[in-house]
Amino acid sequence: MLDKARQLIQKYACGKRVAAAVSGGEDSMALLSLLCEYAEAGKLALCVLNVDHGIRKNSASDSEFVRRFCRGRGVEFIGIEADIPNLCKKSGRGIECEAHFFRREFFEKTISEGKVDIVVTAHHAKDNAETVLMHLFRGAGLKGLSGMKVFDGRIFRPFITTPKAEISEYVKARNIEYVVDETNADVTYDRNYIRNEVLPLIEARFPSYENAVARAAAFAADADGSISSQLDGSAFSESDGAVFLDENRLSAPYIFEALSRMGKTSDVYFSTVDRIIGLKNSRQCARADIGDGIVAAREYGKIAFYRGLDKSAAEETPFESPCSDSRITTAFGTAEIKRAYGCGFDKTGQTLVFDADKLPCGCVWRTRREGDRFAPYGCGEKKLKEYLIDKKVPLRKRDGLMLLCCGKEVFIVCGMQISDRIKVTEDSVNVFSVSLCT
Repeated sequence: MLDKARQLIQKYACGKRVAAAVSGGEDSMALLSLLCEYAEAGKLALCVLNVDHGIRKNSASDSEFVRRFCRGRGVEFIGIEADIPNLCKKSGRGIECEAHFFRREFFEKTISEGKVDIVVTAHHAKDNAETVLMHLFRGAGLKGLSGMKVFDGRIFRPFITTPKAEISEYVKARNIEYVVDETNADVTYDRNYIRNEVLPLIEARFPSYENAVARAAAFAADADGSISSQLDGSAFSESDGAVFLDENRLSAPYIFEALSRMGKTSDVYFSTVDRIIGLKNSRQCARADIGDGIVAAREYGKIAFYRGLDKSAAEETPFESPCSDSRITTAFGTAEIKRAYGCGFDKTGQTLVFDADKLPCGCVWRTRREGDRFAPYGCGEKKLKEYLIDKKVPLRKRDGLMLLCCGKEVFIVCGMQISDRIKVTEDSVNVFSVSLCT
C-alpha cells in the first residue's frame, strides 16, 4: 500500500530534515503517519508544520488535534496562526489564494531559516488533476498546465502519483484518526467546485481521468522545457534585483521566462500576459501589478519586472534638526548627515549640501506620494513626478527614493538633489551634507 509514495520518500526524503505540512485532514494525517514510520526507523528527521488560517470556527481545535498527535509520537510541532480574512481585505486576493500564499511563505521561511531541508505536502493525484483543470479554466500557459512537480528542490509531494482512493484505504486499514474541514463542501471556492461538482461527472465518463491528466501535464512540462531552452537569452538582462525583457520580444514564452526569473512560476494566466503585452503600446513607465508583489513596467524600450516597495516603507520617520554628525535609518533607506563647511552644491548628487536653518518644522523622511512638489536647485517649482521623468528615473526606483518632506513639499531627494529653498548661501550658518549609505 502506498508503494509509489514509499519509493519517492526513499529517493527524495531519506537522510534529510523533513517538515510535514499537516492540517489534520485525511490526506495530511496519512502522510504524517507514513513519515513517522521512517522517522522512528531513523531514516529521516521529522517535524510538523501547521497553519491555523483563522477562517473557520474549528480551525484552532484542528490545530490542537495535530499538536496532540505529534506529542504522542514525539514529533516536534511548529504551528502558526493567521487571520486570512483580514489579510484578504488588505491584499484584495480571495480566501483560497491568500491562504495559499501564506502557507507558501511559511514553508519557505522555515527552509530559509535552516530548520529543515524540505517541506512535504500531501497533494495527491486528484489534487493535481484539480490544479491542472483550474489552471486551464483560468487561461494558464504550459507552466500552469504542467501541474505540480514531485519535487522542486524545496517542496516534496510523495503522494502526487497516488490515487486518493489508495490514501483513504491506508487510513482505514491503519485506523488513523483525522478531522474534517467543513469548508471542503463549500462550492463557492473554485477548487471545491471542481472537486465536488465537475470531477464526479468526468470520473463517471472517464474513470482513468487522473492518469490521463497527469500524462497531459507531463507532456505540457516537456513542451514548456523545450520552448524555454530555445528562447533568445539576449532578450533578457538583470540588474538590481530586476529582470528586463526587450519589448520587441513580448510574447507568452518570453513573459513566462521573465516571471520565472523573478521566482513566479505559478498563477500566471492569460489576463496577466495580456496586461504585460499591453504595456508596449502604453505611455512610458506604465505599469501592471502581476501579483506576489511583482510589478511590470515599461522602461525605455524594455519591460522591467521588479518587486514593488514593501508597504512598511510608507511609514514616516520624523526629522530632527541636526546639531552634529548623525545617521538616520528608515524603512526605505539609511542616510548619513554631517556638518559641512563652505557653501555650494555637489553636482554629482551623491552628497547634498543644505542649510538646515531653512527647513520648516514638521519635516519627515518618507517615500513619494501623489501630489508631491519640488523646486530643484536653481529651478522653479514643479511636480516631483515631472522632475523624476525629466531625470529619466525608472518607475521601479521612484517609489524607493528617500525624501525629506514637509506636507507635500519635498526638500531633499537623497542621492539626487536638494530644493532651491534650502540652498547654501554666504549667510548660511548651519550647513550640513546628506548622503545615502550603500
